[in-house]
Amino acid sequence: MSDRPQLASVIRERSSEILASWIVRFERSPLRFRRATKAANHAAQVAYLVESLALAAAGGAGELQPGGAATRELERASAFLGARFASEGATGFDVAALLLELRDVIAGMADPGDPGDALALTRLFEWLTAIALDSFAASGLQSLRERVAEQLETGTPVVELLPKVPAVLLVGAPSAAVIDNLLSRAWMLAVGTGAPCLIIDCAGLAEAGERNFEAGYLQFLGQAEGSAIQVLMSSARRPVRDRAAALAAERGMPFQHFDRLDSAVTASLDRAGFLLMRRT
Repeated sequence: MSDRPQLASVIRERSSEILASWIVRFERSPLRFRRATKAANHAAQVAYLVESLALAAAGGAGELQPGGAATRELERASAFLGARFASEGATGFDVAALLLELRDVIAGMADPGDPGDALALTRLFEWLTAIALDSFAASGLQSLRERVAEQLETGTPVVELLPKVPAVLLVGAPSAAVIDNLLSRAWMLAVGTGAPCLIIDCAGLAEAGERNFEAGYLQFLGQAEGSAIQVLMSSARRPVRDRAAALAAERGMPFQHFDRLDSAVTASLDRAGFLLMRRT
């Protein structure tokens, strides 16, 4: 009988003992600082990892290779584990502690006379830890992006600066989808108030937001095409305003750029007839 099936048998026969030992070690692990999560919350995931490891180990020593076919399910489970930790507000130290403590428990039950088992487990669990931490970081970053997008979409001013002078004041680095949603809201405000113009102010737009502007603006133009409402852009840098003007011209939409927001407001009031009424 080969070494690897013996390891697989040990894992299967002592799976309950492995899980119990892991719970104790995880709770006491020096790798953990904040201890934002409990072992009991992840016992089912660890039990599945143990079961998957037993299946992977059944094929021999050569099967426990990082990136191999036999370890594919372990890799998927580790990636899911990392993403779940991120959603719970835990830390990367907790992720590492879970997998490294599990490695030490299983390695301690392997045949001490065969260092190949411990070496294979060390390499495999280092790989699984890297996968889990990568998933943890990616999920955390995605969650941050979603929160920022929600905050920008909710907090960006889409208002009537004066009667029949609707404006959207873009700030920060909104994504193309957020820009599209903001411009759509501003467009509906312009239509609902009977305004002749819509002001798009770009003074607060960051460089990353400028890169996303065109895609969101294109979606907006597709919705607004054929309308008589004029787009008045203010405080945009030359690349943004030149491209915005060209795209509006392609769709036959009236467009004008102003260096200052107050100049755009004055032009909008003029189009609405307020300045003419004051002059007469």
